[in-house]
Amino acid sequence: MTPDIIDGKYRVIREVGSGGMAHVYRAINMSSRKVVAVKMLKEEYLNDREFLRRFEREAKASLALSHENIVRAFGVGDDNGVPYIVLEYVEGKTLKELIQESPGGHLSVQQAIGICSQILDALSYAHAHGIIHRDVKPQNVIVTNRGKAKLADFGIAREVTASVHYISPEQAKGLPVTEESDIYSTGISLYEMLTGTVPFIGDTTVATALMHLSETPTPPQDLNPAVPPALNDIVLRAIEKDPKMRYSSAKLMRSDLIRSLSHPNGTFARDRESKESKLPGRRMSLSVYAWISISVFTPILVIFLAYLGYANHWCAGKEATESEAVLPAASSSTNVASVTVATQPVHTPADQSMPLVTGLRLDDALKALHDSGFTDIFVSTEYATDDPRIGTIVQQSQPGNTVPNRSEPVYITLLLEKRGKYKADVAFMLDIPENDSRVQMVYRTSNTDNIDYSVILYDTVRTKETMVSISATVYSNDPATRTLYLLVNGEEVRTQDVKFSE
Repeated sequence: MTPDIIDGKYRVIREVGSGGMAHVYRAINMSSRKVVAVKMLKEEYLNDREFLRRFEREAKASLALSHENIVRAFGVGDDNGVPYIVLEYVEGKTLKELIQESPGGHLSVQQAIGICSQILDALSYAHAHGIIHRDVKPQNVIVTNRGKAKLADFGIAREVTASVHYISPEQAKGLPVTEESDIYSTGISLYEMLTGTVPFIGDTTVATALMHLSETPTPPQDLNPAVPPALNDIVLRAIEKDPKMRYSSAKLMRSDLIRSLSHPNGTFARDRESKESKLPGRRMSLSVYAWISISVFTPILVIFLAYLGYANHWCAGKEATESEAVLPAASSSTNVASVTVATQPVHTPADQSMPLVTGLRLDDALKALHDSGFTDIFVSTEYATDDPRIGTIVQQSQPGNTVPNRSEPVYITLLLEKRGKYKADVAFMLDIPENDSRVQMVYRTSNTDNIDYSVILYDTVRTKETMVSISATVYSNDPATRTLYLLVNGEEVRTQDVKFSE
């Protein structure tokens, strides 16, 4: 029976989801009038210590995480002995629904990379806080109508029939999960985004789980010829059966995904994997691996499958805190572009001075700053003719040979002869939170040295406004479809896929 009021604080609008362990209700916080999702443990599990432990684990994990690509938790409570979690109510579709409703039954390459990159951003943040998701799958990802992906259900009890298509081999054996386990499940989810199907489908739950241990997946490129070779390699590396052969972090996988946009035929993922496979003890042959897995771990697997609980299907709803925004139209004289580089932190001596990058080519400047330990680099672009400095950096925000501040972004200016010939008209709606807010429009890519960066196509300062429309004509050097990100004071607030054309 659906309650009317929960804990005297939340008025229930309707039930929006129910799984094996919990009910999820759309409700209104009666004091703040905010729309939220309230997840309540089913009463039949109140005396089940294992379910209570898992529900408590989800609550703790959710409250510990605050990231734009993770469904936020606002608090926990108890309603007449029934524990509940108050969560952000997100309006949109599950990634599973999005895949099923897409033309051809799968997402485009650009859309899949954009969504997967956001999932990896969420995992990178969670892993940095010592939290493993344990159940990454399209059913646990909500995609808003603006393309924002949010990962839900951290650490919750899972139902095997819903998860067995995405569990890692080590999970199928009942072994402890690691960051690489989440990488595997993300790889399976990306496989489904690109092909419309999962790689392993058995006649039974146990048969499917065993396929994760011994079967070789059909390359996604064989099922969808539109998948470029580099992306095909990334998927296959992510779903390697040996955890040591997968990406060692979500950040590394995301880096290769972004790189594949500008180098679709690159062999970087395969080359790196090949080098690692030559290290002693990195992997055993598939036949031996399969034999050990099947003969030794099958009994453990059967017990594991019987033991796991049910993961209730996540719901979609209205994101109460979401605001909208749009940039002022860029005139033909707007000559601003930027690049944000987000790479692995590099440990450098504390007394290393700020590198002098003026006069260097862009790739050389990026490498110098990257090697010096900078993780956020913005490159503004100016234009000139008949200037001998064309093609080089002409300005940097932190002067060379000074004490660098690596916790702050560094800005450098690249001089070019002309801007790209391809353009796109873009519009966003948003609230400007304060006076002198910096508004930027970016897309993310990487250079040949595998340094990730985001080209900022628009950069302006705005005063505080509500529901302002920001539009701009932005330019690119190639006609690719790109995901643009709108940043306000460095924080991502909107995304939009655009096609650049002449």
